[in-house]
Amino acid sequence: MSKSLIACAIDNKECAVVRLKTSGDNGYSLNECKTFSLGLDDLSSGRGQRLLNKLDNHLKEWPDEELALCIGPKSYHPLPASFPSNASNEKCREYCQIEARYFLRQPEKYDCDWSSYGDVKSGSHETKMLFFYPGEPGRRASEHLAANHRMVFNGTPQLPLLHLSKFTQEAQVILELEENYLLLMISRDGRIEKISCREVTNRKELQTVAIGELIDNPVFRETEVQVTGTMANKSMIRLIQKETSLTVKPLSIPPSIPINNPGKFSITSAVTVKAISTALMALDEQKEPAI
Repeated sequence: MSKSLIACAIDNKECAVVRLKTSGDNGYSLNECKTFSLGLDDLSSGRGQRLLNKLDNHLKEWPDEELALCIGPKSYHPLPASFPSNASNEKCREYCQIEARYFLRQPEKYDCDWSSYGDVKSGSHETKMLFFYPGEPGRRASEHLAANHRMVFNGTPQLPLLHLSKFTQEAQVILELEENYLLLMISRDGRIEKISCREVTNRKELQTVAIGELIDNPVFRETEVQVTGTMANKSMIRLIQKETSLTVKPLSIPPSIPINNPGKFSITSAVTVKAISTALMALDEQKEPAI
Protein backbone atom coordinates (compact mmCIF):
# COMPACT_ATOMS: atom_id res chain seq x y z
CA MET A 1 0.00 0.00 0.00
CA SER A 2 1.36 3.42 -0.99
CA LYS A 3 2.03 6.14 1.57
CA SER A 4 2.44 9.87 1.15
CA LEU A 5 3.47 12.80 3.31
CA ILE A 6 4.37 16.44 2.97
CA ALA A 7 7.73 17.96 3.83
CA CYS A 8 8.70 21.57 4.36
CA ALA A 9 12.26 22.90 4.28
CA ILE A 10 13.09 26.43 5.40
CA ASP A 11 16.43 28.02 4.50
CA ASN A 12 17.68 31.53 5.23
CA LYS A 13 16.05 33.15 2.20
CA GLU A 14 13.37 30.72 0.97
CA CYS A 15 11.37 27.65 1.76
CA ALA A 16 9.95 24.69 -0.18
CA VAL A 17 6.98 22.37 0.29
CA VAL A 18 6.86 18.96 -1.39
CA ARG A 19 4.46 16.03 -1.28
CA LEU A 20 6.09 12.67 -1.89
CA LYS A 21 4.36 9.33 -2.32
CA THR A 22 5.75 5.81 -2.37
CA SER A 23 5.31 4.10 -5.72
CA GLY A 24 5.69 0.34 -6.19
CA ASP A 25 8.22 -1.55 -4.10
CA ASN A 26 11.02 1.03 -3.99
CA GLY A 27 9.95 4.01 -6.09
CA TYR A 28 8.57 7.45 -5.30
CA SER A 29 6.25 9.92 -6.97
CA LEU A 30 6.52 13.68 -6.47
CA ASN A 31 2.97 15.07 -6.38
CA GLU A 32 3.68 18.66 -5.27
CA CYS A 33 6.66 20.99 -5.22
CA LYS A 34 6.41 24.71 -4.51
CA THR A 35 8.91 27.28 -3.30
CA PHE A 36 8.31 30.59 -1.50
CA SER A 37 10.70 33.54 -1.39
CA LEU A 38 10.41 33.75 2.38
CA GLY A 39 12.80 32.05 4.78
CA LEU A 40 14.42 31.91 8.19
CA ASP A 41 15.40 35.58 8.04
CA ASP A 42 11.72 36.47 7.65
CA LEU A 43 10.72 34.04 10.39
CA SER A 44 13.16 35.80 12.73
CA SER A 45 11.72 39.22 11.93
CA GLY A 46 8.31 40.85 12.07
CA ARG A 47 7.45 39.12 8.79
CA GLY A 48 7.42 35.70 10.42
CA GLN A 49 3.63 35.44 10.61
CA ARG A 50 3.42 36.16 6.89
CA LEU A 51 5.52 33.09 6.15
CA LEU A 52 3.49 30.90 8.50
CA ASN A 53 0.25 32.12 6.93
CA LYS A 54 1.54 31.26 3.46
CA LEU A 55 2.46 27.78 4.62
CA ASP A 56 -0.93 27.33 6.29
CA ASN A 57 -2.76 28.33 3.12
CA HIS A 58 -0.74 25.91 1.04
CA LEU A 59 -0.80 22.97 3.45
CA LYS A 60 -4.55 23.11 4.04
CA GLU A 61 -4.97 21.12 0.81
CA TRP A 62 -3.74 18.06 2.74
CA PRO A 63 -5.22 18.53 6.24
CA ASP A 64 -4.86 14.89 7.31
CA GLU A 65 -1.34 14.18 6.08
CA GLU A 66 1.77 13.90 8.23
CA LEU A 67 4.42 16.61 8.01
CA ALA A 68 8.21 16.46 8.10
CA LEU A 69 9.82 19.81 8.88
CA CYS A 70 13.44 20.74 8.26
CA ILE A 71 14.85 24.17 9.19
CA GLY A 72 18.40 25.30 8.45
CA PRO A 73 19.70 27.13 11.55
CA LYS A 74 22.08 30.08 11.71
CA SER A 75 24.80 28.01 13.39
CA TYR A 76 25.83 24.49 14.39
CA HIS A 77 27.83 23.26 17.36
CA PRO A 78 28.83 19.64 16.59
CA LEU A 79 30.00 17.38 19.39
CA PRO A 80 31.05 13.71 19.25
CA ALA A 81 29.77 11.65 22.18
CA SER A 82 29.63 8.03 23.23
CA PHE A 83 26.15 6.59 23.84
CA PRO A 84 25.12 3.08 24.87
CA SER A 85 24.56 0.84 21.87
CA ASN A 86 20.93 0.34 20.81
CA ALA A 87 19.73 3.27 22.94
CA SER A 88 16.18 4.34 22.08
CA ASN A 89 15.44 7.77 20.63
CA GLU A 90 14.03 8.83 23.99
CA LYS A 91 17.24 7.81 25.75
CA CYS A 92 19.40 9.49 23.12
CA ARG A 93 17.42 12.69 23.63
CA GLU A 94 18.09 12.47 27.37
CA TYR A 95 21.81 11.93 26.75
CA CYS A 96 21.88 14.95 24.41
CA GLN A 97 20.34 17.10 27.14
CA ILE A 98 23.00 15.93 29.58
CA GLU A 99 25.78 16.72 27.10
CA ALA A 100 24.25 20.14 26.41
CA ARG A 101 24.52 21.12 30.07
CA TYR A 102 28.29 20.54 29.95
CA PHE A 103 28.87 21.86 26.42
CA LEU A 104 26.68 24.99 26.10
CA ARG A 105 26.31 28.14 28.20
CA GLN A 106 22.53 28.32 27.76
CA PRO A 107 21.51 24.75 26.89
CA GLU A 108 17.79 25.48 27.15
CA LYS A 109 18.06 27.68 24.05
CA TYR A 110 19.35 24.84 21.86
CA ASP A 111 17.90 21.77 20.17
CA CYS A 112 19.86 18.77 18.96
CA ASP A 113 19.98 16.25 16.12
CA TRP A 114 22.21 13.19 16.40
CA SER A 115 23.55 10.51 14.09
CA SER A 116 25.95 7.58 13.94
CA TYR A 117 29.54 8.68 13.47
CA GLY A 118 32.86 7.08 12.65
CA ASP A 119 33.52 3.35 12.78
CA VAL A 120 30.72 0.84 13.08
CA LYS A 121 29.67 0.34 16.67
CA SER A 122 31.34 -2.35 18.72
CA GLY A 123 30.89 -3.40 22.29
CA SER A 124 28.49 -1.67 24.62
CA HIS A 125 28.86 1.88 23.26
CA GLU A 126 28.59 3.72 19.94
CA THR A 127 29.96 7.08 18.86
CA LYS A 128 27.35 9.66 17.88
CA MET A 129 27.73 13.10 16.35
CA LEU A 130 25.49 15.62 18.08
CA PHE A 131 24.40 18.71 16.16
CA PHE A 132 23.40 21.43 18.63
CA TYR A 133 21.66 24.44 17.06
CA PRO A 134 19.62 27.46 18.24
CA GLY A 135 16.04 26.42 18.94
CA GLU A 136 14.45 29.66 17.79
CA PRO A 137 12.85 30.62 15.50
CA GLY A 138 12.38 27.00 14.45
CA ARG A 139 10.42 26.14 17.59
CA ARG A 140 7.88 28.80 16.76
CA ALA A 141 7.36 27.38 13.24
CA SER A 142 7.10 23.77 14.40
CA GLU A 143 4.60 24.60 17.13
CA HIS A 144 2.48 26.55 14.66
CA LEU A 145 2.46 23.81 12.00
CA ALA A 146 1.97 20.99 14.50
CA ALA A 147 -1.42 22.44 15.38
CA ASN A 148 -2.80 21.09 12.09
CA HIS A 149 -0.45 18.25 11.14
CA ARG A 150 1.12 15.34 12.95
CA MET A 151 4.87 15.97 12.89
CA VAL A 152 6.98 12.92 11.98
CA PHE A 153 10.30 14.81 11.82
CA ASN A 154 11.40 18.18 13.15
CA GLY A 155 15.08 19.06 12.82
CA THR A 156 17.86 20.42 10.62
CA PRO A 157 18.85 19.35 7.09
CA GLN A 158 21.79 17.31 8.40
CA LEU A 159 19.92 14.02 8.92
CA PRO A 160 17.92 14.22 5.65
CA LEU A 161 21.07 14.98 3.65
CA LEU A 162 22.91 12.21 5.44
CA HIS A 163 20.08 9.86 4.42
CA LEU A 164 20.84 10.59 0.75
CA SER A 165 24.22 8.88 1.13
CA LYS A 166 22.36 5.56 1.36
CA PHE A 167 21.59 5.95 -2.34
CA THR A 168 25.17 6.52 -3.53
CA GLN A 169 27.93 3.96 -4.07
CA GLU A 170 30.78 6.37 -3.41
CA ALA A 171 31.26 8.69 -0.45
CA GLN A 172 28.93 11.70 -0.34
CA VAL A 173 30.66 15.03 0.24
CA ILE A 174 28.56 18.11 1.08
CA LEU A 175 30.08 21.51 1.77
CA GLU A 176 27.78 24.13 3.33
CA LEU A 177 28.85 27.76 2.98
CA GLU A 178 26.98 30.28 5.11
CA GLU A 179 27.72 33.85 6.12
CA ASN A 180 29.13 32.88 9.52
CA TYR A 181 30.10 29.21 9.25
CA LEU A 182 31.36 26.40 7.04
CA LEU A 183 30.30 22.80 7.49
CA LEU A 184 31.89 19.93 5.57
CA MET A 185 30.45 16.43 5.93
CA ILE A 186 31.65 13.18 4.36
CA SER A 187 29.20 10.30 4.67
CA ARG A 188 28.70 6.83 3.31
CA ASP A 189 25.67 4.54 3.54
CA GLY A 190 23.88 6.81 6.01
CA ARG A 191 26.82 7.16 8.41
CA ILE A 192 29.09 10.17 8.94
CA GLU A 193 32.75 9.43 8.25
CA LYS A 194 34.18 12.90 8.82
CA ILE A 195 32.84 16.32 9.73
CA SER A 196 34.39 19.76 10.07
CA CYS A 197 32.54 22.88 11.24
CA ARG A 198 34.30 26.26 11.35
CA GLU A 199 33.07 29.72 12.22
CA VAL A 200 34.03 32.51 9.79
CA THR A 201 33.73 36.29 9.90
CA ASN A 202 33.78 37.31 6.21
CA ARG A 203 33.70 35.99 2.62
CA LYS A 204 37.50 35.98 2.24
CA GLU A 205 37.93 33.83 5.33
CA LEU A 206 35.16 31.53 4.12
CA GLN A 207 36.96 31.03 0.80
CA THR A 208 40.30 30.36 2.46
CA VAL A 209 38.91 27.87 4.97
CA ALA A 210 36.83 26.05 2.35
CA ILE A 211 39.75 25.61 -0.01
CA GLY A 212 42.03 24.55 2.84
CA GLU A 213 39.55 21.90 3.99
CA LEU A 214 39.32 20.40 0.51
CA ILE A 215 42.76 20.64 -0.99
CA ASP A 216 44.71 17.99 0.93
CA ASN A 217 42.15 15.23 1.48
CA PRO A 218 42.49 12.40 -1.10
CA VAL A 219 38.86 11.27 -0.73
CA PHE A 220 37.76 14.40 -2.60
CA ARG A 221 39.67 13.18 -5.68
CA GLU A 222 37.45 10.10 -5.79
CA THR A 223 34.07 11.80 -5.89
CA GLU A 224 32.37 15.13 -6.52
CA VAL A 225 31.87 17.83 -3.91
CA GLN A 226 28.34 19.19 -3.56
CA VAL A 227 28.13 22.79 -2.39
CA THR A 228 25.15 24.50 -0.80
CA GLY A 229 24.40 27.52 1.38
CA THR A 230 23.70 31.23 1.14
CA MET A 231 27.28 31.91 0.02
CA ALA A 232 27.40 29.08 -2.53
CA ASN A 233 26.81 31.16 -5.64
CA LYS A 234 28.27 30.43 -9.10
CA SER A 235 31.36 32.56 -8.56
CA MET A 236 32.16 30.79 -5.27
CA ILE A 237 31.75 27.37 -6.88
CA ARG A 238 34.00 28.38 -9.82
CA LEU A 239 36.65 29.70 -7.43
CA ILE A 240 36.70 26.52 -5.33
CA GLN A 241 36.86 24.36 -8.44
CA LYS A 242 39.72 26.42 -9.86
CA GLU A 243 41.77 26.44 -6.65
CA THR A 244 41.27 22.75 -5.80
CA SER A 245 40.90 21.13 -9.26
CA LEU A 246 38.02 19.12 -7.81
CA THR A 247 34.66 18.34 -9.36
CA VAL A 248 32.33 20.79 -7.63
CA LYS A 249 28.59 21.11 -8.24
CA PRO A 250 25.46 22.42 -6.51
CA LEU A 251 23.56 20.19 -4.07
CA SER A 252 21.35 17.67 -5.90
CA ILE A 253 19.24 14.53 -5.52
CA PRO A 254 21.25 11.38 -6.39
CA PRO A 255 20.15 10.07 -9.81
CA SER A 256 19.86 6.57 -8.33
CA ILE A 257 16.76 7.58 -6.33
CA PRO A 258 13.76 6.24 -8.30
CA ILE A 259 11.45 9.27 -8.53
CA ASN A 260 9.21 8.32 -11.44
CA ASN A 261 8.20 11.84 -12.53
CA PRO A 262 11.32 13.99 -12.11
CA GLY A 263 10.40 16.29 -15.01
CA LYS A 264 7.06 17.36 -13.60
CA PHE A 265 8.60 19.90 -11.22
CA SER A 266 11.83 21.84 -10.96
CA ILE A 267 13.85 20.16 -8.20
CA THR A 268 17.23 21.84 -8.66
CA SER A 269 17.17 24.46 -5.90
CA ALA A 270 18.97 23.57 -2.67
CA VAL A 271 15.89 24.15 -0.51
CA THR A 272 13.86 21.80 -2.74
CA VAL A 273 16.57 19.13 -2.48
CA LYS A 274 16.40 19.46 1.31
CA ALA A 275 12.61 19.18 1.31
CA ILE A 276 12.68 16.07 -0.91
CA SER A 277 15.44 14.45 1.17
CA THR A 278 13.40 15.15 4.33
CA ALA A 279 10.36 13.46 2.78
CA LEU A 280 12.47 10.50 1.60
CA MET A 281 13.94 9.98 5.05
CA ALA A 282 10.56 10.21 6.77
CA LEU A 283 8.93 7.77 4.33
CA ASP A 284 11.80 5.29 4.48
CA GLU A 285 11.72 5.26 8.26
CA GLN A 286 8.01 4.38 8.14
CA LYS A 287 8.30 1.53 5.63
CA GLU A 288 7.16 -1.75 7.04
CA PRO A 289 9.69 -4.61 6.85
CA ALA A 290 9.09 -7.10 4.09
CA ILE A 291 7.27 -10.25 5.16
